[in-house]
Amino acid sequence: MKTTKLLTLIFVWATLNVFAADAHVQTILLWPEVPPGAKEGDAEKAHATAAAIKEATHKAASTNRRDIRVPSIDVYLPAKDKNTGVAMVIFCGGGYGAVCIGSEGLPMKKFLNNNGIAVFMVSYRCSPFHHPIPLWDAQRAMRIVRSRAKEFAIEPHKIGAMGFSAGGHEAATLSVHYDEPFGYQPIDAIDEISARPDFSCLIYPVISMRDAHTHAGSRRHLLGANQSKELLSKLSNDEQIDQKTPPAFLAHGTADKTVNPENSKRYHEACKKHGVPTQLVLVKGGIHGPTMLGGKPAIRETKEDYADSMIRWIKEIGAQ
Repeated sequence: MKTTKLLTLIFVWATLNVFAADAHVQTILLWPEVPPGAKEGDAEKAHATAAAIKEATHKAASTNRRDIRVPSIDVYLPAKDKNTGVAMVIFCGGGYGAVCIGSEGLPMKKFLNNNGIAVFMVSYRCSPFHHPIPLWDAQRAMRIVRSRAKEFAIEPHKIGAMGFSAGGHEAATLSVHYDEPFGYQPIDAIDEISARPDFSCLIYPVISMRDAHTHAGSRRHLLGANQSKELLSKLSNDEQIDQKTPPAFLAHGTADKTVNPENSKRYHEACKKHGVPTQLVLVKGGIHGPTMLGGKPAIRETKEDYADSMIRWIKEIGAQ
């Protein structure tokens, strides 16, 4: 990697970052110019967003978002005295038609920060964009975070990917296709950095694109009319796991009628088959979606916790 070129890019991008009203929030655009795969009008939106960031008028995402045209990362760092060096790049759910930062992301952000974990909340493109655009954004987000690890006081080999529901599919796709371009052409030195997560935390995730297990809305938004057999297999992430797949923690409600718990079970079993460290927490009675339980993120309609188990697992993985 050309270090000088990379440092120059980081310096330039630093001029486009700002701390919002909350002094701990910083927003980073994923792409230095027009995002690859952009639609008509996106160039103007990208330039306007960059200008707002530079002028300190841009605000970090605080609600669920739709029609994201300018993908970005909001940075939430833990207090220095709590910092563990671990980071989580978060992809919220929304059926690939929205990104539910308000309902899923921000409660988890607070919990992770309190446990010393830095959070990088990704506003990634989904409908009307189709595959591979969401994956390109996920790969880019991971590369940016890793490239700036020293700046954020995190360890470059302790960066996880977390996803909820369709965002779980996004994080799982990144975990199995981290180095597959799907037609993407590198644009700068950032693209020379590994996009492989060091671990993943998948919460009631969509995993399979197969009829028997998938969430039909997520598949439709992600693939549109182009649902070839090859692509259905490629994006059924339980079928793509190998020995290089990152360790995975999964949590799923047993009464989830929206995303079949079989999704998590299949990913978990495939990890075990290939010797990938994994833990699956099936939350009794849990249905689809987030809630809070005792001040901690939880799955709806349950009195059982997964958040503490997840933190213990992250610590164990980090110690290996």
